[in-house]
Amino acid sequence: MERRKAQEAAEERETEKTQKEDGIKECMRRIIKKISFVPGERVFKSFLWREYECNVGRKLIRRLMAEMNLVAATPKKDAYKGKAKHDHPCTAPENLVNQNFRVEPRHIICTDITYLYFGILRTTIYLCVFRDAFTKEILGWSVKRQMTTDLIKAAYKMMMTKHGNELRGKNTSVLVHSDQGSQYLSFTFKKLLENDGFLQSVSARGNSQDNAACEAFFSRLKTMVLDPVSLCRSLDQAEKMLDGCINQYNNEIYELDLAGLTPHEFYLYCVTGVYPCEDYFGVKATELDSLESIVQRNLKRQEEQAEKRREQSQERNRAAQLLKKDPVQITIEDQLLLERVIRRYKKHRDKIDDEIKQLEEVLSQAKSAQKFLSAMPEEERRKYGTPQAWQTEPHLNYIYGMAGLF
Repeated sequence: MERRKAQEAAEERETEKTQKEDGIKECMRRIIKKISFVPGERVFKSFLWREYECNVGRKLIRRLMAEMNLVAATPKKDAYKGKAKHDHPCTAPENLVNQNFRVEPRHIICTDITYLYFGILRTTIYLCVFRDAFTKEILGWSVKRQMTTDLIKAAYKMMMTKHGNELRGKNTSVLVHSDQGSQYLSFTFKKLLENDGFLQSVSARGNSQDNAACEAFFSRLKTMVLDPVSLCRSLDQAEKMLDGCINQYNNEIYELDLAGLTPHEFYLYCVTGVYPCEDYFGVKATELDSLESIVQRNLKRQEEQAEKRREQSQERNRAAQLLKKDPVQITIEDQLLLERVIRRYKKHRDKIDDEIKQLEEVLSQAKSAQKFLSAMPEEERRKYGTPQAWQTEPHLNYIYGMAGLF
């Protein structure tokens, strides 16, 4: 008799467990339909908590995903990297961020460009974004067929239209951080930042970690939308889909690293201290510990981990600021590059006579720069081992004439 009762109790518990898990699976199906892609266990956990007041562990979610044959969309590699044209490395502004992204909201704004394609002909389009490195919110974006300065200007204009007051009203200077792409080093973009009182910062050449905030977003964006956008029939349709995806990311995708809030909610929480929930599973928020203290503890723990990583990369960052070659050798290699380009251009002399004259003038200046550096004592020449020293010496101004050759 007792054995039968124990067996019936076990069967009842198993039935309740199955019903509960079936309910969670139904919630997961609704989440997929809402956000239009299959997320990973962390996103599932955030949505189940915020949307359905269902607090489950990632281990259970992982098992249920396997039972449902769900495979999370995987990050897509950004094949655009390495295709952009750059200016001479000695013309680059200083790296003011040095991978220390988590300072405060609206303080460090990262920007970058990636590409996607749409239609049967796989037509290429370019997306530029400006992202708050602290809250992860996309403040401005633009989509165009050409990767020009106008692409960046349009994204920048959107950011200033929507969030200009938040940025200009800060007591500390806003840092706008990018890679060394020629669009970002153009006079037009520098003037935009100067007019708004922002400081420009650029990452080291070829170091994706220096702009990790944008790299991470592009990986996530392409996980969500790369395949669907390829089905679009027109640029307008692709742009509309990307607008919808970014708006959803800002306002509907919950992040565990942002206290389970969306990027926009997290910004409001940071500046007001009010968490956007009235109660937690029937318990009033006023009866609980402040979620702000929880967020600060999490950020402190992340900062301690980041500090360890920064200590390991500090030496690399310092080394990146030093030119690893003798200054004379740099001028010799620059001359070889200029001579190769000139020979290539001479094949089409009727079309590019002006360009040849300009490059020959730069080549002449590079030779003069070599003589200038060669005539120096070795000890004095050492001060030109950093890009900043080149930027302040008139004899080395030829480097600004080499825009787009690297």
